[in-house]
Amino acid sequence: PDRIVPLKPTPSLNATMRLSAEVLSLAEQRPNALGEREIVLRGLGIPTIEHLAVTRDAFDTMDFSDNRLTRVENFPRLNRLSSLLVGGNVVTGVDARNLATNVPNLTTLVLTDNQIAGLHEVAKISDGCPKLEFLSLRGNPVVRKLLFWLRVCVVLWLVDVLSTLFSFMLY
Repeated sequence: PDRIVPLKPTPSLNATMRLSAEVLSLAEQRPNALGEREIVLRGLGIPTIEHLAVTRDAFDTMDFSDNRLTRVENFPRLNRLSSLLVGGNVVTGVDARNLATNVPNLTTLVLTDNQIAGLHEVAKISDGCPKLEFLSLRGNPVVRKLLFWLRVCVVLWLVDVLSTLFSFMLY
């Protein structure tokens, strides 16, 4: 007969857990599909980012998905960190100065299904992550604004192109 392995209990949706050195040492650590070292802190109800200095900059990817984070901030110096997965939280903002100073090599930031509502927050991400190559904002209120502004830009471009065409036709 096959051996049954019990699953790790997951905290209830109402539970919160401080991100302590003990939690970090017990968290799943693995190579991901890209061969990078990843620490998985998914679904623990973590309300704030803290105590990451105990990781000693050993990870390329940190997965904070499905927690209770409200801001992406409070990172110690993590030169190796290139991917940050923060989907499914309640993030409303980013500390651009902290990211620019302490996570200088961040190339991937996943903020899917959060609460980022202002275009100014997207600008902060741009300022704080100069090497950023991939940003996911799907499921955030700001996406509706971005799509609106993209439509406005396309419409203005079309109006400009059409007015130029008509002006050539009239002369």
